[in-house]
Amino acid sequence: MLMKLPLVAVSPLVDWLSRRAAQKARLKAMDELTESPDDLLSDIGISRDDIETRRLLSSRRAVG
Repeated sequence: MLMKLPLVAVSPLVDWLSRRAAQKARLKAMDELTESPDDLLSDIGISRDDIETRRLLSSRRAVG
């Protein structure tokens, strides 16, 4: 039997799923940047330390 859920209960779930998808995309991009050659990182003006710092800050935000 198919239940109809109220829109109020579904909307927060949809919002959470979209935020989670965006977070996964950011983490994937950070992982790809970590594996990039140093020349590419210097061309775009970012260092490996910047990437690691951002990764640590984003993981702390996800936990707390």
